[in-house]
Amino acid sequence: MKYKIEILPSVQINIEKWNQRVSQSSNGLIYAQSNYLDFVSDHWDGLVINDYETIMPIPWRTKAGIKYAYTPAFTQQLGFIGAPLHAHVERIVKRIYSTYRYGSILLNAGNGVPAKITKASPKPNLLLNLERPFEQIKLMFRKDHLQNAQKALKNGLIYTEIIPIKKAISFYLSINGSKTPHIVESNYQRLEAYCNNVLKINQNCFTRAVMNDQGDLLSSALFLKDEKRIYNIMNATSDMGKTEKANHLLFYQVIQEFSEKELILDFEGSSILGIKQFYEGFGCYEEIYYLWHYNKLPFPLSLIP
Repeated sequence: MKYKIEILPSVQINIEKWNQRVSQSSNGLIYAQSNYLDFVSDHWDGLVINDYETIMPIPWRTKAGIKYAYTPAFTQQLGFIGAPLHAHVERIVKRIYSTYRYGSILLNAGNGVPAKITKASPKPNLLLNLERPFEQIKLMFRKDHLQNAQKALKNGLIYTEIIPIKKAISFYLSINGSKTPHIVESNYQRLEAYCNNVLKINQNCFTRAVMNDQGDLLSSALFLKDEKRIYNIMNATSDMGKTEKANHLLFYQVIQEFSEKELILDFEGSSILGIKQFYEGFGCYEEIYYLWHYNKLPFPLSLIP
């Protein structure tokens, strides 16, 4: 059987087949859905093998006339989705190199073979299975996490679902914006536009927050949701919230709210030790995904890191 490899502009992709492949594949995450890519990326192409047996979204930009692959903000894992690539990986990789001579592509957790061939760097993600009753999940919490959440409740902190998307984003920006200068204003605007768009269709973008009895916002999170996971896209806590353990309470309540559902809470991991340790305190397990960075440009552009 002929092995057909195509790289198609997003406007030429069969969106129904594309999104069906994402939904039906265990490693097909929300970041690869066409609607999400349309909002968060400058441009994107789709690598399509045979009749959408395997797909791979490739967001791209141009600079000085050079087309290069990049990873949009708020996009953790893309990569190959669908049937295993087997012996064709090197051929596919060469096709990508010939179209995008420079790139940084985040491969998903199911892409171990391509990651090995491309010498991609491993990155940690953290997950929590929500299928069990909350009382069982809670047994896996670190003792201090449980105590901090219960202390926050005792001190009168309030868990709320009533916080506008715009407010959650502006709260995050006020606390973490200076720490992520690579994420610019237009990135936040695109995410907000995506959330507002999906809210017209379903409730697959939502916020949760913790406040004190004076109405001060102490901690907030913006989540996305599909049929597989709840994605912790944006989480922030004020200095007062850290003192009051507001974020401990927020995730305690989110886990309780969505327990006994066939979903995974995707913390989106972190290579930052303090954040990683905080999320690990809820009993989550590690998933490895990969950063594939390459430069196939001619000299002297080949010296660009």
